[in-house]
Amino acid sequence: MRYFSTFALVFLIYLLASCSDLYISIHESSEKSERSVKTKNCVQSEPCQLGNGVRYWMSNAQLKAEEPFEIFIEAPHDMQIQGAHIEGVSMYMGKIPIFFHEVKTGRWKADAMLGSCNLTEMKWRIVFADNSKLSSSGPAYLFSYRQ
Repeated sequence: MRYFSTFALVFLIYLLASCSDLYISIHESSEKSERSVKTKNCVQSEPCQLGNGVRYWMSNAQLKAEEPFEIFIEAPHDMQIQGAHIEGVSMYMGKIPIFFHEVKTGRWKADAMLGSCNLTEMKWRIVFADNSKLSSSGPAYLFSYRQ
């Protein structure tokens, strides 16, 4: 009998310890609402600097998967954008080609759309063609958020 009660007590303690979460879980309804999430994307009022006098920003602060948006680049007049693509940093999602056209001297614009993935926040990188002076300006990052 004593053996059985000891076994039952050890089994109960083991069962309770193995069923409890080691990490604090937050219920989905208590997560931050979309409006309260601070974006990491650059917008026209706060553009990002790449180097070589290059600035870039997105048309929307909150980029969502499979929703179109615009990318703007301001560069010195002697720079040309030959080609570019967007690729995933957080997760490999292939290469999404983007085509910039000059809207005025020194300002370029491209229409883009990002793919959907299972991450809440996805980090992307704009990669410029090697023959462009922008390829040495440093990485241009953008972030998309799951709906």
